[in-house]
Amino acid sequence: FFEPHDLQLAEDNPPPLAIFIAGGSNNEFMAKAQFWLGKEFVDRGWAIAVPISPDGKGFSTGDSSTLQQIIEQLHATHALQDSKPILVGMSSGGSEAIIIASLDPSTFRGVVATPGRIKADVSFVELDSLPFYIRIGEKDDFRWNRILEPMSQRLLAAGAEVDAAIVEGARHVFQLDWDNLEAWLGKLK
Repeated sequence: FFEPHDLQLAEDNPPPLAIFIAGGSNNEFMAKAQFWLGKEFVDRGWAIAVPISPDGKGFSTGDSSTLQQIIEQLHATHALQDSKPILVGMSSGGSEAIIIASLDPSTFRGVVATPGRIKADVSFVELDSLPFYIRIGEKDDFRWNRILEPMSQRLLAAGAEVDAAIVEGARHVFQLDWDNLEAWLGKLK
């Protein structure tokens, strides 16, 4: 769990919560390797939690209450905005964030997947206008850029709000356009 550095500001105006889902096997090594994205959220006033999978399984498999319990515990033990968290994921963590949110869309304010993808065998329930911010590199090493449009259409058909775009010249992992992302975050309820 990481909080913004200005704790005085946090006392007067508690930070919103983001849950960062690491790629790979959701283990500590992958979380540390990808935490530069989480640090950028912290530097911009967000508190961020990074759950680690003890067995390398994704958080969308097995007991679906694990993340809900983590969220409840964080709200009970830290000064946080009284609002739903967002899910943030990179690479397979972005894909996992999309799936987690689709299993229980009422738990989250939105999803940031940079990048992320939806496998063909995933089906969605009503996503109830859940906002998704998806960015995939133009030169993605795994060619996820080729599925951005059909993936966006699947989310829209399930009732999601989708802000999806190709990042020109970018590969699989890339720096975000924070002006664009912060404008999107500012619209979340």
